[in-house]
Amino acid sequence: MAAMNYVVTVQRPTAVTGLTTGHFTSANDFNLIIAKNTHFEIYIINSEGLKLVKDVCVYGKISAIKCFRLSNMNKDVLFIFTDKCHGMILDCRKTSNDQYEILTKCHGLLKDTGRQAVRQPLCTIDAKHGVILLRIFEGVIKLIYIKELSSKESSSKNLEAYNVKIDEQNIVDLQFLPGHQKPTFAVLHLRTTDTSIVNTDAEEHHLRTYQVELKEKDIAKLSWKQDMTLSEASFIIPIGHDTFSCLVIGRNTVALYKENDRPLEIESSLLDDEASIIGYCPIDENGCRYLLTDYSGKLYLLVLERDKRNGSSSTTITDMKLDLLGETSMCEFITYLDNGVTFIGSRFGDSQLIRLLPEPENGSHLEMLESYTNLGPIVDMCVVDLERQGRQLITCSGNGKDSSLRFIRTGIGIHEHASIDLRNIKGIWALKVDHHYDNHLVVAFFDQTRLFHLQNDEIEEVELAGFDFQHQTLFCANVISDQYLQITTHSIRLIGNSGKDLLIEWTNEQHEITVGSSNTTQCVCASGNQLFYFEIGRASLSEINKCKLPYNIACLDVTPLNPQEERSSLCVVGLWTQISVWMYRLPTLEVLHKEPLTSDTLPRSVVMIAFDAQPYVVISLADGPIVYYLLDTVQGLLYERKKVALGTKPTTLTICQRTDISPTTTTSSSSDPSTQRTVLFACSDRPSVISSSNSKLVFSAVNLREIVCMCSFNSDYYGASLTLVTDMGVILGRIDDIQKLHVRSLRLGEPARRIAFMEDEKAYIILTQYLDMYQSNSITPISKHAQQKIDCTTTIKNINDVISATQNDVIDSIVILDQHTHEARISVRLLSREEPLSVCTITFADDLSTPYIAIGTAIIFEDEDTPKIGRIILYRYKNGHLNMLTEKELSAAPHAMLAFQGKLLVAVGSSIRLYKLSSQNHELVQLTQYLGHIDCLQLKIKDDFVLFNDLMKSITVLRYNVDEGKFEEIAHDVHPQWSTACEFFDDDTFICAEDGGNLISCHKDSGSTKENERNVLKELGLCHLGENINVFRHGCLVTQQTAESSISLETCTLMGSVSGYIGLLLQLTAPLYQLLMSLQLALAEHVPSVGKIDHGAWRGFESDGRSDVSCGFVDGDLIETYLDLPKLVQQELIKDLQGENNIPINTTVEELVKIIEELARIH
Repeated sequence: MAAMNYVVTVQRPTAVTGLTTGHFTSANDFNLIIAKNTHFEIYIINSEGLKLVKDVCVYGKISAIKCFRLSNMNKDVLFIFTDKCHGMILDCRKTSNDQYEILTKCHGLLKDTGRQAVRQPLCTIDAKHGVILLRIFEGVIKLIYIKELSSKESSSKNLEAYNVKIDEQNIVDLQFLPGHQKPTFAVLHLRTTDTSIVNTDAEEHHLRTYQVELKEKDIAKLSWKQDMTLSEASFIIPIGHDTFSCLVIGRNTVALYKENDRPLEIESSLLDDEASIIGYCPIDENGCRYLLTDYSGKLYLLVLERDKRNGSSSTTITDMKLDLLGETSMCEFITYLDNGVTFIGSRFGDSQLIRLLPEPENGSHLEMLESYTNLGPIVDMCVVDLERQGRQLITCSGNGKDSSLRFIRTGIGIHEHASIDLRNIKGIWALKVDHHYDNHLVVAFFDQTRLFHLQNDEIEEVELAGFDFQHQTLFCANVISDQYLQITTHSIRLIGNSGKDLLIEWTNEQHEITVGSSNTTQCVCASGNQLFYFEIGRASLSEINKCKLPYNIACLDVTPLNPQEERSSLCVVGLWTQISVWMYRLPTLEVLHKEPLTSDTLPRSVVMIAFDAQPYVVISLADGPIVYYLLDTVQGLLYERKKVALGTKPTTLTICQRTDISPTTTTSSSSDPSTQRTVLFACSDRPSVISSSNSKLVFSAVNLREIVCMCSFNSDYYGASLTLVTDMGVILGRIDDIQKLHVRSLRLGEPARRIAFMEDEKAYIILTQYLDMYQSNSITPISKHAQQKIDCTTTIKNINDVISATQNDVIDSIVILDQHTHEARISVRLLSREEPLSVCTITFADDLSTPYIAIGTAIIFEDEDTPKIGRIILYRYKNGHLNMLTEKELSAAPHAMLAFQGKLLVAVGSSIRLYKLSSQNHELVQLTQYLGHIDCLQLKIKDDFVLFNDLMKSITVLRYNVDEGKFEEIAHDVHPQWSTACEFFDDDTFICAEDGGNLISCHKDSGSTKENERNVLKELGLCHLGENINVFRHGCLVTQQTAESSISLETCTLMGSVSGYIGLLLQLTAPLYQLLMSLQLALAEHVPSVGKIDHGAWRGFESDGRSDVSCGFVDGDLIETYLDLPKLVQQELIKDLQGENNIPINTTVEELVKIIEELARIH
């Protein structure tokens, strides 16, 4: 018995957890480096803004990140410290192919035993003396000596670190004071009677200075110390050079402290009780101006006024002034770049690039330059199936005024420019007529052709004398010498004089033309089983060759593999009856290769195309799948066959050669070959764009129900666009850039705690909470936008008694949003102090036709540890009308609720309760309850089973005995866990996330004959994810694509975390698990890790003093790096793969790549 799970990243963390700047990539480049939990992004700052040059994953959560430069160096290096106490110094080097390589110069495990500090690890660096200070554990400072770092050395040294005792406990901040002869630092610490309590009313802050004795590897106290009364002091900012002075920033106070001088505190009406300063950065090198940010997202400018006496360079700070510049995202991390440009790094909203304006515009001194999506923290989420358009993940993201709903999908969206109302279209082509840009559309119908002229945003039907409008067009294109080629069922026409003159017409008197294709100089067509080859010249269409095949021709293509070339030496043909693809040499029509399509259905479309210089032949089949081969252009051979299922109807393949796929495309760049990218558009009932990434084909779904056919349309007015034919007409527009995930945002202006989807009414139900501190000039809370606003009341006496005499500035609401327009239909304002905690949609067993909304609330008082009273509110919602049906008083907080077998299942405090709706009086009647442990946080159901996770007691599995009408405990995890989320994998396997960033896979041994074994959940899988998971949801964002796939999607589970990370879990078969786990061990040794951190140490379980090796989880992120390795390395890695009991595992590179590609497609 073993856990066999695969865990992989869908979206890397997006919340900013650290910032630093420096000259890291080179001495001339100025870099912004952004830490996002388990990876960091390197940007180059130039006149055009920020350019991302590398995204680096780290085996650890980044706790500290700082750039610094030693005196003997000409560029900066990077120090990183992780939550598992790994330290590293990194360098960056540009390689010969203009890529950036990260080198580890020093590394080491800096872990000690001791009492973990209440606060985050603190780090400060004195580059002049080569010393790094770290505060990891209480009462201990770690000194790290940085020796000379040679850029020529390729091997990594161990960090030289020493522990030094320090008397101060509960250190809030520490900083080196610059300019002193010996390394000198200041410590800001909090003194309370209980050092585990942070920010109490009885706090006393103190400042103490120390000197590092380098030779003795010790620290010595200095004379300057300072007592202070600042509220929640949090930052030290050293001021001056070779002085004992600093700014100390409190929650709503800024004070200047200097040795032998009186403190200078700022007096500003801006810093009221609501303000809470959480971040700062200097603007000037001389420390005259600083930017401060508070918890509500306000950005302030702090100016230190200096008194320059008698023209002397020595200055004395005489005053401090504070100005409000404007409003940004809530941010703890801020850095000033240059020329008034500042980066705002946020955990709770989108990060921003802003410019500081000297004069206000619209009441603000800030100009938004760019926004960077942050999904974190993901508080709740739901997966919604869209009609024939895949799935969408909706997350409750952010916090405070920066809260939002994020609509996440893998498909490509369409941005419509214009539309034409035409039906029953068979084909469409773009033409340039007397213009550098496409300005005409040729539209084919069953028995006719029509021509449309597009000028600016106007569309007009026209007729040009050279074209045949009486027959169906099969192909049409611009060809050499400003001519046009039209292939119809009747003839091939070469047209000149701007479409007015028919120059040459070729007809086949025996049969109609059935299919045709051309490039600018060559043309092929088929009539039944006859294949004709032509060459196109000025006013000439010469039949060069023809041949007869044994069966009718279904499709053909003569597109050059190089878009810059005018000719092709190959022609590909698909046959009916003998279902196969034949490769021909041009101009001789010599058969080079015959590739049978085995038992597949008829080929309907075929193209030759090169992705990343690799030629392919791609065939679409009548029932929807795509088959593709690698093409040997010399011998005309097809090899390495692969098959992918797209839709269920015949698919038409069309090549797009221009930059039609980028939202940032401009018309000026579309004709530049260097900016062109080849993609293949597959038109079907599940349309997709096929592209290449890292020499692998990527299939990206397009978010339209069905596309019949399409063509590129590079318009002077609209830019690089596409014309897409649907059953409703023609859409002219552009599509999103090709990327893994597309995120759309709905800003809420108030936090959304929970979300549920109501299928019957096509609506989202969200639970929101508004505070006055969230008030923003840029957005109105979603609850105030609603078309209909309702005040909720109660008839419960105990609730009325406790809320009647109290007032609260918090407004809690239930908001119903339209699924398609995202407009707030209805907003229900709850009672004072009533917080909604849970929501679900339900149809009860006695009334299956009526959808209900159940809301669980609690009355919250600040002096209560846990709520003592709450209620369940039941609403009937149908045809847009909301009516409160009933309410049920509760004695504790309803943390979770679900529909369960036509009844309502609720986690109330430490109990699990089941309710039915009485058909007589429409009241909720409790049927049974199960008494749990501390607090039941989440509920999950599967058939008769109920899974819940407790605040401290991990997970428990119950079964509902229908006959006896009660819950029976089946099994529980005996290990105490501070669990945060749980989910079913199958009847016997469960997943649990705990607050140490770990995943635990538990198994119920149903087949055991011993009761004590059946009652205990065995922890068979342990893995450190490095993410605090808030929610699991069954499902994945893509549908199963590969027709021959061996990967089941039934157990796919998405997970969302505090950092904005989205992950995917699924179960593997035993043979596949053994194969991938053995490959993981080989890859862990081969793939170098940043900071020399061992993969096993990174994924090892670690929480609250308990540690264990990782087991039962395959690291998909590591496994999928196999696809990017050279083939020789791939072959070397699989030579000695071994499974259980060291039994050799035999596989081939091709088989392994196929499996890993299938796994990669799932996310």
